[in-house]
Amino acid sequence: MTSISRLWLAFAAMGAGTIHLAVGATAPVLLAIILVGFGAAELAWGVATLVRGRLVVPDLALFGALIPVFVWGTTATLGSGFGIPAGATGLPLFPMMVASLFGLFIAAALAVVRRRAGRSIRQTGSAGAPAPGVGRTDVATAPQGWRFLVALTIGGLLFSGLTTPALAATEVGAHAVPHGLPASTSRTLPGSTSPALVTPGHHR
Repeated sequence: MTSISRLWLAFAAMGAGTIHLAVGATAPVLLAIILVGFGAAELAWGVATLVRGRLVVPDLALFGALIPVFVWGTTATLGSGFGIPAGATGLPLFPMMVASLFGLFIAAALAVVRRRAGRSIRQTGSAGAPAPGVGRTDVATAPQGWRFLVALTIGGLLFSGLTTPALAATEVGAHAVPHGLPASTSRTLPGSTSPALVTPGHHR
């Protein structure tokens, strides 16, 4: 697998992990435990893949990426069967859809890597020792200058462009204080014992 592919997989894992943590923070207890746990694991796997320059436990990551997708699909299916809106299940539609797309991308890419590695092993057979890199689920390929830089830029824009609105659509994101807005202050008006909310720049 090329360094660019690993980079995009790491971005996807960190995007999915961040969304799962945000959704899990306000989800029902059982779903919260599952999503927060997998969110932390996805973040750790993405960081480890970037730091170590190779895929970490790819077989485990393949199946792990599909479990949150399965959990969301099951929850949505059961909820719709009982006439429960998607938002009422505690798993908002758009954030979970983006996180699931990331998970499917990771699983599909790792499945391709696994299949190629298995094919290489079968072709080698008992004819002799496998060629360098054969039998591994990851074959390192050095970055190629401007190609890597372009891929890094595109990957960053693509995955952050999907992750940011997904986070904003979660309940955690809805309660976040917008950047650049001054905090409100309270002041007691003359002749009144209750404080009035005053925004900086607005004078009475």
